[in-house]
Formats: sequence, C-alpha cells, structure tokens
Amino acid sequence: MSAKLQFSAQLEVIAKQSLCGSPPSPSEALQLLARAEPEPKLLAIAQVILGHSWQHLSEHGQAQQAFLAGVHGFKAIQNKQEQTKTLILLGFSHLLSNEPLLALDDWSDALKLARKLNDRELCAQIYMGIGQVYIGFGDDKAALSFNELALELARKLDSDYLKCEVLLNVASDAYRLKRFSYTLQCIAEAEKILQQSIVNPIWSAEIIYYLGIVHAEQKLFAQAKIELETAFMLSEQNNNLWGKVHALTALGEVLLALEDETAGDILQQALFLANQSGICVLRNRCHAALIKWHLRQSNFELALPSFNALVQNEEGERLQIGAKHRRQISHLETQSRLRRL
Repeated sequence: MSAKLQFSAQLEVIAKQSLCGSPPSPSEALQLLARAEPEPKLLAIAQVILGHSWQHLSEHGQAQQAFLAGVHGFKAIQNKQEQTKTLILLGFSHLLSNEPLLALDDWSDALKLARKLNDRELCAQIYMGIGQVYIGFGDDKAALSFNELALELARKLDSDYLKCEVLLNVASDAYRLKRFSYTLQCIAEAEKILQQSIVNPIWSAEIIYYLGIVHAEQKLFAQAKIELETAFMLSEQNNNLWGKVHALTALGEVLLALEDETAGDILQQALFLANQSGICVLRNRCHAALIKWHLRQSNFELALPSFNALVQNEEGERLQIGAKHRRQISHLETQSRLRRL
C-alpha cells in the first residue's frame, strides 16, 4: 500500500473515532490537516476531524469554521452524502453555541440534499436536530415527536449506531417531560446496544448521567450521587466538557439535598465549567443551588453574587424567531410528517 493510501485509511479511522466521541487534540488534528494537502477529499475529511476536536472542547467558533470548510470541501468534489453529514454536524455546533436559528438553516439545507439522495439515515439525523431546536423553543413535546420519528426510521434501518443516538435523545426529552419510566426504558435499550456493538465513551457516560438525574428526581440521592460521580469521572477521562459540566452540576444539587459539606465546593467547580462551556441553563442552576448553600450556611453576603447573576440572566433577551424561520419550522414539520421516505 502506498503512503497516500495508508494516510487515507488512517484518516478514515480517525474520522470514525472522532464521530464516536474520541477525537484527537486540535494540535494533532491540525497536523493531519497539513498532511492532507493538496488532496481535496483528504482535506475535507481532515477539516471534519478538526471540527470534532474543537467541538469536544466546546470551542464552538473554531469547530464551526472547520465544519464549514469541510462542507465546502465535499461540495467541491461533489460528494453530496459527506456534504450533508457535515452540514448536520455544523448545525449541531451552532445549536451548542446557542444559535438555533443558524442550526435550522444548516439542517434545512441538509434535508434538501438528504431527500435528493433518498437517504433515510441522514433524514433521521436531521429530525434529531430539529428536535433540539424545539427544545430551545421550550416545546419538549414537539422535540419528543421529532426524535420518536427519527427512532422510527432508525428501527426500520436497523442501524445500531443511529438507534443508540436517537434513544439517548428520546431519553432526554422524556426526562424533561418527567416520564421517568420511559427515560429508563430508552437508557436500558441504548446500554444494551453499547454493550454489544458500539464503542462510544461519550454515550457510555451519558447513560450513567441519565440514571443519576432520574434517581435524583426520585429522591434516591445516595444512588444518584454514585452514578453522577461515575458519569463525571468517565467524562473527565474522555476530556469531554459537556459531560463534565452536566454531571458536576447535577452532583452538586444532589450533594446539597444530602446536606453534604462538599456541596459548596462542587457547585463552585460546576459553575466554573458552566461559564467555560457557555451553557446558560447550567450556569443558572449552579447559581440557584449556591444561593441555597450560602443561605444554609448563613453566609448572606456570599449569596449576593449568585443572586445578582440570576437576575441579570433572567433579564436577558429571549430568542426572537423571525417570519423566515417560522416558515422554515412549519415547512420542515410538514415535510417530516408527510414524507417519511
């Protein structure tokens, strides 16, 4: 095998590992990008790997630049399937950086390509994305309906990878709707898939995280504490910021409920990660829990910064949805229900 073919095969393996939650560091990804010159296909693959590397660290702006370069690269060589997949990744990156309307634009473009390709798997991934947009709009029921539509397609395709991904999305929706038995049912099915055919450290940690937050809701705090500590440890081992901040925030709330003396320190650590990740919802939860903690300790002055931060966050502008995006949402919803391929 020539050096070029060897490098191409290596890139394909790294791209798959990156998609499954284990990307290289950005510096390593940049080295791969340099080696990919001047081959257009290899450059596009390397850009997607670089996007995953930045995304893994919640460096959303850098990730979006890389994913967009990948979209243009695949478009230039007329690889519509990879172009569509990368548009979907770009949409999720925009969603993670609190830009749901930009994500909607990405997924609208992706859905047009997916339908031309008659690719059900890509359509299912786009439905998951649209479900995430509805979460941003505060409509968890609509989010669940889109993710269940994606699950229906995943079952028809009998794709373990896709089924596992969608099951975790459905579990998340069901949790927010307080349908905890449904959440646990989805988690159990996803866990079985991971044990049998899929390796994804992010999803493995996520399953334990969902067990922890469900048990916390059921006031099984001692059990939830162990699960959330484990979820945090797994996310830390994989250097996944999203997983760390979610697990640590929930753990801090559980420790507060247990009146554990470490609750304040854990919540401060969680707040630091929430600020680092830019996830406003988790920031607010940390501030709310810290207020309770400081008041319980009779440290009224220490509670003031969190109180002021909560007030400022609540006064922030609500997401404005223009006529263009309202039409897009309506069109996508109609298309998804009438044309299931």
